Amino acid sequence: MHNRKLKNQITRLRNIIDKTRDACEDDLEIQSHWAKYICIISAGFLENSIKEIYTEYAANQVSQPIANFIAAKLAQIRNPKASLFLETAAAFRPIWKDELENFLLEEERGNAIDSIINNRHLIAHGKENQSGITVSRVKDWLDKAIEVMEFIETQCRS
Repeated sequence: MHNRKLKNQITRLRNIIDKTRDACEDDLEIQSHWAKYICIISAGFLENSIKEIYTEYAANQVSQPIANFIAAKLAQIRNPKASLFLETAAAFRPIWKDELENFLLEEERGNAIDSIINNRHLIAHGKENQSGITVSRVKDWLDKAIEVMEFIETQCRS
């Protein structure tokens, strides 16, 4: 990841995951609470990523007023599922959508993004008992989501 803000957020998330293992030991209830917290922060990472990566791309490609407009539109994005990442990629370059779609299908990366967002909704609306979320599961989803963000960042740098 080249974007400094996103790199710092990834480091913070990974540190929280590592500390959770030590802090919770074998207490499954506390692990469950931490998994929910990590999931919500991971959803925030997805929101930040789509905004940061494409805003940076626009700033390097177009005039300042147009870049400002694009940044304002991207700032409105909330809870981005995989389909929204595809729509956004297509808005910049249709070929990027096709490339990203293939990448999302591999190793179920798109499902990982959707799982983070879907579970964030369950947690936020008091239905976390329907999620079956664990720290390990969120870590796996996050790792795949980071791969997607790195892929998008690479598209924007080529």
